[in-house]
Amino acid sequence: MTFSSGRDNERGELWEHLGSEVLLETPYFKLRTDRLRLPDGVVKDSYYVIERQDAVFVLAVTESGEVPLVRQYRPPLKQMELCLPAGLVDEGEEPFAAARRELLEETGYSGGEWELVTRLSSSPGLKANWAHVYLARGVEPVASLDLDEFERLEVVNVPLERLGELVRSGEIISSSGVAGILLALERLGEG
Repeated sequence: MTFSSGRDNERGELWEHLGSEVLLETPYFKLRTDRLRLPDGVVKDSYYVIERQDAVFVLAVTESGEVPLVRQYRPPLKQMELCLPAGLVDEGEEPFAAARRELLEETGYSGGEWELVTRLSSSPGLKANWAHVYLARGVEPVASLDLDEFERLEVVNVPLERLGELVRSGEIISSSGVAGILLALERLGEG
């Protein structure tokens, strides 16, 4: 078996997968180690990979140009984070459906016209998952928040033209969120 995303490296050489062993399995992620043969024949043991569900991020814009963001505490960093509404894609769920669900659950906003901005990887040397970034134009508040048991967040509406400033100032720190915002702003003609 060989791994390829459809975009081979410059010389078109792939690493051959020789085997895997799951080291840790939790409800949130798996940690595995792979044994790989490089194109020059060298064998790499213990290439560690974190398996997670794909994620979705949503840059939603209201008709009046407001963007609902989410402020929540991030225990690994021990700080508050201002971010795009985001979450994991449930097993068997399409990313687009997950994006619509997450926006509604975390902000109460829905509707509008949606498009996929990009699919990216926040850490392709370590994690085996994708982040799907969506742009939703013309959303409106339609419901109360529907948070998970341990979610504690605040919805913060900011003017669309302030997003770049929030990225540059370091208030928005998620690499997937930052990339998604910059690409969506470009698509909106704001970048």
